[in-house]
This record gives sequence, C-alpha cells and structure tokens, in this order.
Amino acid sequence: MNRTSVGEVPVEEAGALFSGLSIETIVLAGATVLGGYLLNKASNIAIGEYIQHGGGDVHAKKSAKRLSAYIIYPLTFVTVLGVFGVPPSALGATVGLIGLGVSFALQDIIANFISGILIMITRPFEIGDQIEAGGEEGTIKDISTRATEIKTYDGRKVIMPNSKLYSNQVINKTGYSNRRFSVIVGIGYDDNIKKAKEVAEEVLEKAESVEDDPSPQVLVDELGGSSVNLKLRGWTENGRSNIVTGASEVSQLIKEEYDQAGIDIPYPIRTVYMEE
Repeated sequence: MNRTSVGEVPVEEAGALFSGLSIETIVLAGATVLGGYLLNKASNIAIGEYIQHGGGDVHAKKSAKRLSAYIIYPLTFVTVLGVFGVPPSALGATVGLIGLGVSFALQDIIANFISGILIMITRPFEIGDQIEAGGEEGTIKDISTRATEIKTYDGRKVIMPNSKLYSNQVINKTGYSNRRFSVIVGIGYDDNIKKAKEVAEEVLEKAESVEDDPSPQVLVDELGGSSVNLKLRGWTENGRSNIVTGASEVSQLIKEEYDQAGIDIPYPIRTVYMEE
C-alpha cells in the first residue's frame, strides 16, 4: 500500500516521532523557542545601538531587525524539530527545493530588500535630498526596504526599486551645503569687456542669493556670432528652488545694471534680401 510521505519520512512515522514525548523533550523544545526569541531581542538591541552609533535612521533599524528575525526564527524552528527527533535529512531535501524555488521567484524582492538595507546603512542619500537617477530627478520622500519614493519637480510620484538605485549612478544634488549656478549674458563686440566684467562682479556681490564663499566669478565664455558671451558664476544654498531663484535674481540685476552703464546686450540680427 502506498503511503504519503514528507521528504523521506512517511506520515505515520512522522506522527510516531511526536508520540510519547517526554516532559524533558517538551521543556527543551520550549527552552529552544524562548532562546530564539531572546536571541532575536538581543540582536535587535545590538543592531539598534550599532546603527544609531553609525548615524543610521529609523528605516535602517527596522529593516535590519526584520532581516535578523528572518534568519533567527527559521533556524529556531529547525532546531525545535531536531529536539522532537525529526532528523535533519528528512527536512533537508524538501527545505532545499522549496528554498531554491522561493529564491528564484523572489530574487527581485530579495535584491531590493538587501539594497534597501544597504542604502539605509551607507546613506548615499536621505529623505529630503534631491537626486537624479534612472532618468528621473526630484526630491526623496520615503525610503522603504523595497523601493524609494521620489517626487519629481513637476509633481509626479516615482517609485524606484532600491536595487536599481544601489547598482546604478545616482547624482545627489543636495549632498553638500551649497551649489554653483551660472548665468550667460552677451555684450556687444564694441563694448568694453573689462568694464562689463566689473559691472557683472558688482552684480554678483549685490545679489542676496549669492554667497561670498566660494567667491563668485565672471569669465569670458565664448565669442559668439553676434556677442561676446560672459559667464557669471555664483554659489548659493543648496536646493533646486535656490538655484532657480539665484539665477533669476542675477539675470534681472545684470540687465538693469548693463542698461544703466550703457552696455549693449545684443540679439542675433538677420538681414533678408528681397529680389524685385
């Protein structure tokens, strides 16, 4: 007669393994479960202190503690089965096949989970940072173990897998306290370049959004088709809104100051010949 089996152990034999258990076996199994629980608690405390000492945030703590539980509790379960007399060989093949199938099915989830933990621990970027990655650019709103939420500058919500962020280039545009911006302005070929640069330097000193350190610069950028183009460089507090505000302020001031100084800002002129 055929008998249904679990691994290499028939159901009847598997049931027999748990019949007639002694008090000592039950107590030992209970102690093993309690030991696994206490080990997980101790692991959580150690992980919390380590991440806090390293400057990690609450997301990193939660993810690391979850990973610890995923390791400790299955090991505790297998140990308890051993206490009850279930031979490891009876579980090895079945658990191995199940684990292999699960690993293939969940490989993307596992990769994102591990990448999420590494991101939270190494902190290449944090919530509130402005980044550019995967063709998207915006502000980080949330970091979970699976994905990172980005709010783009035009108001779109982008959910990007952590494995993609961790394995590819990410530009953190708010990684430092300040950032440089540039404004290009053209002057006529008949205008005095030295005077135009002096006026531009005064504009950068006058602009409220431009910081004194690092020092702003005015450079001759290009000899264009209808103008000599100057590049005004200034540093401002980090953040896209500050960059836009700084460039706007400098552009307005340079136009006003050049008008007062009589410096021309030319525009391309096209001559059209009409045949009679």
